[in-house]
Amino acid sequence: MLLWLFRSIKGYVRICLKDGSPERFLNLCSARGFKIWNIVCRDKGEYEAYMTVADVRRVKPLVRKSGVRLRITGRFGFPFFIFRNRKRWYYAAGLGTFFILLYGMTLFIWDIEFEGNYRYTEDNLRICLEKMDLHCGILKKKINCEEVETFIRTDLPEVTWVSASVTGTRLVVKIRENQVLSAVPQIDETPCDLVAGTSGVIRSMVVRSGIAQVSVGDTVEKGQILVSGRVPVTGDNGDEITSHLVRADADIEAETVIEYEKEIPFSRMLRIPTGQTRKGIYVKAGPWSAAALFPALGKKEEWDYYMEEHQAVLFSDYCLPLYLGVIEGKRMISYEKAYTKQELALLAERKEKEEAEKLEEKGVQILENNDRIEKSVSGYRIKGEMVALGPISQCRPVEEISKESEE
Repeated sequence: MLLWLFRSIKGYVRICLKDGSPERFLNLCSARGFKIWNIVCRDKGEYEAYMTVADVRRVKPLVRKSGVRLRITGRFGFPFFIFRNRKRWYYAAGLGTFFILLYGMTLFIWDIEFEGNYRYTEDNLRICLEKMDLHCGILKKKINCEEVETFIRTDLPEVTWVSASVTGTRLVVKIRENQVLSAVPQIDETPCDLVAGTSGVIRSMVVRSGIAQVSVGDTVEKGQILVSGRVPVTGDNGDEITSHLVRADADIEAETVIEYEKEIPFSRMLRIPTGQTRKGIYVKAGPWSAAALFPALGKKEEWDYYMEEHQAVLFSDYCLPLYLGVIEGKRMISYEKAYTKQELALLAERKEKEEAEKLEEKGVQILENNDRIEKSVSGYRIKGEMVALGPISQCRPVEEISKESEE
């Protein structure tokens, strides 16, 4: 491949030898060090071979000595291409302009890549870089990697190590985040009472701080005090002398009834594909973009479109501000369909599962679940009741309770 490229740059020709003694001519060329390749013997003793332009100019004495007739039947390589197209200067101008533009685009950053980020998203990191006026399209010579590293460590406190480098037309930012909490969470010591967040029956109760106001088996209402943060100090005769305020702390679980409801219309709109498809292309160059679809038929609202976009890349790290995409469209048809009994049962089961998952995330245990589907004037209504066991206590400042009692 390299030998062919070298010969093409200098230029080479195809020659035809006949009459005289072609064999002697070939032997003389070999003795003088002239390069001849791809020698083929044709009919009637004719020979065909390839030689460089420089060697052809020096073989005239050998042609006379061997008595052959040498005729050039083909010219190949860059010099002959330039000669044949000497009047088509605009081809060269266009090709030269292309390479100049290509070189000009390699002077800018067209892609920013982040590695090692887990807590910070790429959007957070891009916003951080925009504070330094770093974005796609900036000149590479304006980027100081050391300043970028220092700024990111200062602006993002959870980043402990940063490495920024420019590779091709891509800015690569590698970071390492702190795996240890940067600050110890403060413990809230504000005095408060524990009140019921919902109505229910107390099933278990462990008090660590404060005075219990209810016991296991009691029925409580929403807002009722479960553990008081006001601890009285009594004298020898049992009378209250004074009191001090603490932050009530306890593990209290109660059996509660949780209701949920969801309304569903009698029918819903469905969209299904008809099998008719459209395809197109999408091109984006910098701030300009264009798209074309084939065939250009149908209303826009009747089609669902999907596009996959790719950035043009030379080699591995030379990204260009050119994006190409393939658009695929599927024609859809809409119609109204009523719910069947099976579909309503499936919706009720799905709603029950959603509510159960929300409660389980809060540490609530589901003991029993009952749901039913009712029909109303406007549609269907899914109603459900869950018997759950879980924590119900909420903090409320003691001061608020004190004010309420004084009033």
